[in-house]
Amino acid sequence: MASGSRVCPNCGKLNSVEDSSCFYCKKRFPGPVQASLGGFWGDFSADGAPGTKLVALICLVVYALLMVSDGPFRLELSVAGSFKLSSLLRFGVLFADLVYAEPWRLLSAVFLHLGLFHIAMNLFGLVGLGREVERRYGTARFLVLFTITGVLGFAVSQWWYERLYGSSPPTAGASGALFGLLGAEIGRMWGTRDPAWKRQLVNYLLGALIWHFAMPAMNTAAHLGGFFVGVLLARLFEWEKRPELRAVPLRILAAICVLASVGSLVLSARSPVWKQARALEIARGEEVQP
Repeated sequence: MASGSRVCPNCGKLNSVEDSSCFYCKKRFPGPVQASLGGFWGDFSADGAPGTKLVALICLVVYALLMVSDGPFRLELSVAGSFKLSSLLRFGVLFADLVYAEPWRLLSAVFLHLGLFHIAMNLFGLVGLGREVERRYGTARFLVLFTITGVLGFAVSQWWYERLYGSSPPTAGASGALFGLLGAEIGRMWGTRDPAWKRQLVNYLLGALIWHFAMPAMNTAAHLGGFFVGVLLARLFEWEKRPELRAVPLRILAAICVLASVGSLVLSARSPVWKQARALEIARGEEVQP
């Protein structure tokens, strides 16, 4: 028989752990799934970490616009959904050799996700890891770290796919930047001479390889590229003797990163490439919502 107490999330009063509703306000307690989602939202909406919230908000807005643009609403619990190529191009996907004509896609692709499970995994990772990194380094350094690791992760990915396959498949997502944040944790441990940094480095690399073989569609090159760039950037941060002297320049650089992120999405939306792809889809008789 269970014993103990639980706090009502509505009125804040103590109840028995066996109760299904509050003795005082009479409202039902949330189930396991609802409680989990509530905890996630509580972490997201907690005070602090404005940079993490901003990045998550941009990802959510882009995904919502992608669903509206693609046509009839479909709830797909998958890493890569069945969005039309024209819709993905409209919102910044990195594809083939398009990066040479539209290099801003190295940045816009960071905020685009290919399926509901894809964005859910990355947002859960961002809320947990992103808030920790932002609290440690500050909002400006977090935004710079996230942006640079995301862009360079996709640059490594483009190079990798071209060398092995001659062309890059449609790819997008914030996971390269998230691996950059993981790399920043290793870089911090390295910079502070924490002896555990080598073990953690091996663990992260083994984890990346396991994910690669378990889910071959994942962009391992972007993950590893972002990871090692994150290690180096965090090592540079740890070398700073008086970081307060660079506070203003870093705030300016962070603002540039945010403006560049929004600008890259706008440029993708204005690109004629997605309109050409949409016209081709219509000509082939695919269902497209105007």
